[in-house]
This record gives sequence, structure tokens and C-alpha cells, in this order.
Amino acid sequence: MKICGVNYEIVETEDVFDSDATHFGQVDFKKGKIILNKDMSDDVKAETLVHEVTHAILVYIGRQDLTEEEPFVQALGNAIYQTFDLKEQS
Repeated sequence: MKICGVNYEIVETEDVFDSDATHFGQVDFKKGKIILNKDMSDDVKAETLVHEVTHAILVYIGRQDLTEEEPFVQALGNAIYQTFDLKEQS
């Protein structure tokens, strides 16, 4: 997948996120990876992927400040996820 012209690999892994129970994924900008917890339903994985892509887009458009505002990222990611049917895109 490309985000703002940069290739990213989507990697599913064991839950390696040592934060709270709502942290399901992360973007690794240095390695060009989006890491997702593999122990989630397909719908939750898809929503998490959109959430992480939203973080990345905000970084690439120079709005690092917004990517740190988790409620904003969650709301925007949810709106994008609910607008597009990712299963139809595959």
C-alpha cells in the first residue's frame, strides 16, 4: 500500500503493544510498515488500518501536531472507514 507516495508493508503480529487495551496498531515510518495486532476481527483490523493510515497522512502533510491528538485521529479515521467499504476495494 502507498501512503502519500511512500510504500508501506502491512504486518500482522502478536500483540506487542505494551500500552493500554485500545492500542491495536502503529506506524513504523523508518521501516515503512504498518503493524497490526493479528488477534482482532477483520472489521477491527480494517478500522485500525485506516486509523494508522490517518496518522501517517497527517505526518506527511506536515501536521504532526494533529497526529498526536488521538481523539481527532480516531474521529477522522472512523469517518473515512465508514465512508469507504475497504472490502470492495480489495
